Amino acid sequence: MTFGKGDVLSFEFFPPRNVQEFSLLEDSCKLLAPYSPNFISFTDGAGGSKNRDIIDAVGIVRKYLKTEVVAHITSCDKEEEDVDNIVSSYLDENIDSFLIIRGDCPSNEFLMDLDELEEQISRGFNHASDLIKYLSKKELNKIGFGAFPAGHPEDKKREDTIKTFRLKVEAGGTFSATQLFFDVDEYISLYEEVRKFDDNTPIYAGIMPLVSLRQAKRFAEICDITLPKELVEGFTACTNKEEERDFGLRYVANLCDSLIQYNADGLHFYTLNRAAAFIEIAKKMKSLNLEGRTEVGE
Repeated sequence: MTFGKGDVLSFEFFPPRNVQEFSLLEDSCKLLAPYSPNFISFTDGAGGSKNRDIIDAVGIVRKYLKTEVVAHITSCDKEEEDVDNIVSSYLDENIDSFLIIRGDCPSNEFLMDLDELEEQISRGFNHASDLIKYLSKKELNKIGFGAFPAGHPEDKKREDTIKTFRLKVEAGGTFSATQLFFDVDEYISLYEEVRKFDDNTPIYAGIMPLVSLRQAKRFAEICDITLPKELVEGFTACTNKEEERDFGLRYVANLCDSLIQYNADGLHFYTLNRAAAFIEIAKKMKSLNLEGRTEVGE
């Protein structure tokens, strides 16, 4: 494993669901190859995609990006047998690092009787830390987990967010990638609170490119976070889509520069399988060091 704390750049993809999306992923990998990411990650079957789709997608990625592959696994919708089968299939493809998130738990508990519900809870991994602990007993490389600069939506107080981070580390987590955020102070606050008890676990800043106010509001709604006033006012002042796109990407570039200036452990870009927005952000940034990042694609 090559990634740790420091000058880390990484990209997140989702598994393609059709021929067009596979083609888009391949084109994006060609464009991202010169940036030599320290690792890339694939989400866990979003939009109905299956484990096989991810493995097929990894084959495309590895043609152009000679780097570590990290597979996401959601916890609360799986039992031990599911996890064992998934991990085994990934190990067959030389994928031995994972990023664990809880995911969306079943929402039909009201249809179950109490015995059935209790049995389901006892069989599954109801928290990400449960699955991290289970995986830590296997011979794997790295086990990552999600972190929440703005706090987890279900946490009643800030201390709960920090406590959960610590619990994941104690369960065997070795690195973290944050949920998206748009205020550098939120990352700094999380980082400094964690460093009071943990000097080792990297906290990679999750970065979402922004191209419009509508998109920003949608992401904020999904993640249950508040958009900074400066961001909203800047988008509102734009008079057309081109201005919105330029403002949004410049805002994110400035956020990244601030994170690098602070010596954040790394930047983890949510690409949505597209390269153009990241490349524009990279060009707008003042402090992205591309020295030593040479093209690895053919």
